Order: sequence, then structure tokens, then C-alpha cells
Amino acid sequence: MWESAVVVAMMTLGIDPAAGISESLARQRANQIANLRYSLDLKVPAAKTEALIGKAHLRFDLKDQSAPVILDFAPGAANLIRASASYQAVNGHLVFPAGTSEIEIEFRLGDASLNRNPDFFYSLFVPARAHLAIPCFDQPDLKARFTVNMSVPEGWKTLSNADLGVETQPLSTYLLFFGAGKFQVETAEIAGRKYRMYHRETDAKKVERNREAIFDLHARAVAWMEDYTGVPYPFGKLDFMALPSFQFGGMEHAGAISYNSSGLFLEESATQAQRLGRASVISHETAHMWFGDLVTMKWFNDVWLKEVFANFMAAKIVNPSFPELNHELRFFLSHYRSAYNVDRTQGANAIRQKLANLNEAGTMYGPIIYQKSPIVMQQLEKMLGEKAFQQGLQRYLKKYSFSNATWDDLLAVFGTDLTAWSKTWIDTAGRPKATKTRSYEGFVLPDGYGEYHLEAKSKTYLLAHLPEIEDPLVRAQAWSALWEDQVDLFELALKAIPLEKEELILTRLLGDLDRLMWRHPKELPRVEAMLREGMNNAKNRSIKSAYYQVYRSVAPVEWLEKVWRKQLTIPDLPLAENDYTRLAAELMIRGVDVRAEQLARIENPDRKAQFAFVMPALEKDGSAFFERLKDVKNRGHEPWVLEGLSYLHHPTRVAASEKYILPSLQLLSEIQKTGDIFFPQRWMGATLGWHRSATAAATVKQFLAGLPKDYPERLRMTILVAADDLLRAQAPPR
Repeated sequence: MWESAVVVAMMTLGIDPAAGISESLARQRANQIANLRYSLDLKVPAAKTEALIGKAHLRFDLKDQSAPVILDFAPGAANLIRASASYQAVNGHLVFPAGTSEIEIEFRLGDASLNRNPDFFYSLFVPARAHLAIPCFDQPDLKARFTVNMSVPEGWKTLSNADLGVETQPLSTYLLFFGAGKFQVETAEIAGRKYRMYHRETDAKKVERNREAIFDLHARAVAWMEDYTGVPYPFGKLDFMALPSFQFGGMEHAGAISYNSSGLFLEESATQAQRLGRASVISHETAHMWFGDLVTMKWFNDVWLKEVFANFMAAKIVNPSFPELNHELRFFLSHYRSAYNVDRTQGANAIRQKLANLNEAGTMYGPIIYQKSPIVMQQLEKMLGEKAFQQGLQRYLKKYSFSNATWDDLLAVFGTDLTAWSKTWIDTAGRPKATKTRSYEGFVLPDGYGEYHLEAKSKTYLLAHLPEIEDPLVRAQAWSALWEDQVDLFELALKAIPLEKEELILTRLLGDLDRLMWRHPKELPRVEAMLREGMNNAKNRSIKSAYYQVYRSVAPVEWLEKVWRKQLTIPDLPLAENDYTRLAAELMIRGVDVRAEQLARIENPDRKAQFAFVMPALEKDGSAFFERLKDVKNRGHEPWVLEGLSYLHHPTRVAASEKYILPSLQLLSEIQKTGDIFFPQRWMGATLGWHRSATAAATVKQFLAGLPKDYPERLRMTILVAADDLLRAQAPPR
């Protein structure tokens, strides 16, 4: 009864008592609470099966003494050991009496956002998953100072935003980080700043080969950001942790960045694209220290505001480290295709979206935020002028340091009326019609981002003459225009790839061929011959590796097995443990069972565990693998799950894997509730990416038609985006 009374009281105050963090609850607390501090003492057991025990001491000022104080703690009262004040547990909240301004709680931490492994763990709280582990006010505009202490098993190393026992600068809860385990630590000092890198890589040569570049890229990014913004690095120390199979490329925890280990520790055979990717993710996460960490959005409807500047600044930061590159071309290739892939679909969303509850915030992430918004920001920079744009950002950062701001706050700082422009580009979904064009000899292309359909004359000319276009940027734009018109570019790819001299474009063409060739199974021998010749004649190792990564999926089984058994080497292309694991997977897809031998070969324990997990997906009947995924306990390592799904739905297996489409769709809402931010879209992409049959399309259409009215709209849009190529394949060709 008392619980019902609490719910009624919350509703009387205009607070939505639903699970998660509603916008009404967040607004009420933002007006109620100030000067927030947390002290967290964590006891970490050696056994993964035992709970972490925590003690949280919260202190804050109350601007409103009349309303109850509502903490978020999803594990609920069952996980509380002791609290210093009376409370009531309601829908994942702990409701304390009005006037409470200091709370001490002992509790068992929830595991859902702790990513626990046998000998290490790490927190990942974005966008609002801190309350799945600890009691807190889990919203971005209640920044707080955190002091973290950890008691860990002997031999484990610890990492948090500040050194243990040291108070942080004000942070949002999604930026809080603590992790511990059996890690090695590399250190460097550059320009008077110390850096520490935590990692679990067991290949000492790989660490040594990459170490200097990793530290140098961080130092360059920090120096560039300090110079551009006029704001010194805001968070004292800058440590980072390279994690095996991390869910993202990186995560911007202030002072303790998390990375996917494979993106930092590159192989000897790394391509130009992989080196660029590493530089970009390091620059992106470093830029977040200013855009996102120092100044944070008030509510996650403006999550794009931190991501756009992280990506936009990263593109600028990377330029000096790769002076040989055509950076205008790289920007186009990095952003336009990915943005179009969503913006052309029925599932397109605006850059800025509405959000009623943070339990849906994860569904807002995607290419519109990461790729379309930098294109739009480039427009704004050109409209305002580079200097005025930079000065506006400097004023914005200084005005809102260690605080929160909205997109409208930023527009006000620029001092120019951008209302109409913002409505078109920020608040409207889909591609505006491209009204500006550029004429070339024989063809016309759109000038800028937007929906555009090639004239028949231009299409005919480009299909015949595209490789002859001298300007690399125009050549890439022409290929993009043909791709967007849904032209079958298989023959043009076979013609263009051997002639392409620009490595950035060659990488794109090879990637596109990797998709196109499976639509022409009878032509695979031609593809194999062309790729083999390109690999053998490549002018450098980077290009050779780019060819190889496509070639291995069509190479003769006998060749694959000889390379895997180390009876055959590829000149100037050294292969590493990951390469042999991928070769083993290719062999197993072709019916050559080398699972046991490959598992015995793998030395790194994290990579061994991953291969053991995905092996059942490589069996002829992968049903056992898919059945395991229905249990949330088996979805904890999301990259492992996605790798297994890629094998299950391999292009040579799509007929057999259609039976998994419907249960995958049925699991999507649970995937969204229990997984991290990119998991729903990646789950659907891995499931539907290669399917083109009418029966597969019918399964998707029937599922969409039968959705209940209360099905989350963003999840429906996620399905539409992932299914776009499948649904378009049923339409008559243009």
C-alpha cells in the first residue's frame, strides 16, 4: 500500500514513476539537487560468480526540501544490505523522504553493466546504465564529483577516472568508469604529460610494434585540441584501457578511456584504412574530453551534439599525421555512404530526436549521429567561416565548462539566426533534395549531400568511363552516385579495381565488391582470378592486405588450407594469430573441420575464449549456437555474438539461415533492453545483411505488419534500416 502511495505522490509532482529515467523525473531532480558528491568503496571478489559489494556515500544540497529524493537502482531492494535512511523501492528507484540530503548505502552491485570476466571486469554505463550497477542519479545533467576506492584480488590492477581515493572533476554518471583485473601497464611521457595504457595483449612483439604510435597519437590529439579550443586538457590524468572484444571502438570515460584492443594493436599487415581507423578512434575519444565530458548535453536527445564534434574534430586532428592523404576525399568516403545507408530508408531519423525516457536512449545512436551530423557541421563551418566557427566553439566550451548545454545554447553562442537551416538539417529526417549540381564532361553529379538521381546520359557515361576520371574525389562521388541509384556495379567493379591508383578509393571498391560478388555466384572464378592478380602485384603491403582480406573468402580451399597449415606463405604479408583464426573459419565454412587444431593453436586466452564461443556457429547446422543466444547470459560478449551471427548468415549459407530471421526479430526488444547501445542495429545488420530472397523479405514484412501499437518506434525503424537492401531487392531494377 505504501508503494502505491509513493507512486501517487510522484505522479502528483508530475513525475513519471515508470522504470528507467523519465524526462519528467530528470527535470524534477535537476531543479532539486545541487553540489552532488559520491564516495564509492568497492570490494571486488576473485570469483566471477560472487557479487561485488559496494558502499556509496552521497552528499548533496537540496534546492527543494518539499519533494522526496529519488535515486535510481535497477537491482532493487533485494540487492540492498543497509541504508542510512528509510526508503521505498519503486520500479527500479529508491524513494527517500523529503529533506534527505545525505545517504549511505551498502549494496551488492548489479552485473548487467559490469562486463565481468574470469580475471577482469570493466564498467560501461553509457547512456544510462550506471543505475544497473550502483545507486545514483543516472541522468547527464546531474554532474557530480566521484571518489572511488577498490579492494581487489592480489595481482589485479585498477583503473578509474581519477587515481583511487582522489576526487574527480564534475562528471555525468555515464562517464563514470571503474575496472580491474590482470592487466599489463605501459607508460610514456610526452610534452610533460604522463600516459598509462592498460592491456591484456600477450604478444610482446605486437605491443612493442604499436606502443609508440598509440601514445604519440594520443599526445598529438591532446595538443591539437588544446590549441584549437584554447582550453587545457580538463581532467588531470589521461589513462586508457585496451579491452579484448570491447563493445565499441572506444568510450570517452574522462581520464580513463576504454578501447577495443584490436583497434589499437594492429598487425604487421595492417592496411592504410586500419591505421587511419586507429588514429581516428583515438582522436575521436580524445576530442570527447572537451565535447561531451567537459561540456555535456542536458538530455540524450542532444547526444548527437557530443558525437558530431568528436567525429568532426577527429577528422581535423588526423590530417597532420597523414599528410600524404587527400583528406577531402577521406571525409567524403568516411561519412556520405554510411549516412545515406540510413537516410534513404523508411527508418530514417532526424539528427535531433525526441526522448521521453533514458531506457530508450541507446536506440538513438547510429550513422545519422556519427556520419550525417559531421557533414552538416561542415556546412555550418563553411557558412560561418572557419575562424568564426572556431571562436564560437571556444566561447561555448568556456561558458559551459563542467556543465551542460543544448544545441540551442550552441546556436545562441554563434550569434547568427540559424533557425531555418537547423529545422531542415537537424530536425528533419531523410535527405533533402540535392538542388545544386556540378557539370563535367559527359556527366552531372550532385554538389553536396542530398537525394539525387542520375540522368540516363550521365549513368551511361559513368558505367563506361568512370575509371578514366582524373580527380579522385570526383571519381569517388561518381561511384557513390551510381551506388545510390541501385545500379548493379559488379562489372564496373571488376573493371575499375585493377585500374585504381588511389588507395582510399581502392579500399572502398574492394569492400563493395565483397558484397556485389555474392549476387553473381557463377562469376566467382573471375573475381578470384582478379583478386589473386591484384594481391600478387600490389605495390605495397597495405594494398596487398586489402586485396587479401577479400580474396580469402573466394580463394580455393586447397590454397586456404596450405596457408593455414603454414605450408605456403604470401610474399611480404606476414600473418598473425587473428589471421589464422579467420582462415580456420573460412575453411570450416567450406566444410574443412580444423576447429580443434585452431583452438589448440591460439595462445592468447581472450582470443581462445572467443573462438571457443563462436565455433558452434561454424557447424553445418548452427541451431545450437542460435539457441544459446536466447539466454541473456550468453550474450554478454556482444562482439562474439555478432561474429557468430556473421558465420551463421554467411552469404553461402543464407538459404539455410532464413529460419533464424523471425526468432531474431522476436528477440530484438529484449536485445535492446539488455544490450549496449549499438547491439540492436548490429544484431539486425548481422541477421539481414546478406539475405535477398522473397521469402526472407516476406518474413520481415509480416513481422512488421503484426507489431503491436506499443512496439518501440525506434526499434521498428532499426528493422527497416537493416532490411532496406533486402526489401529493395524485391523491387524491379531501374
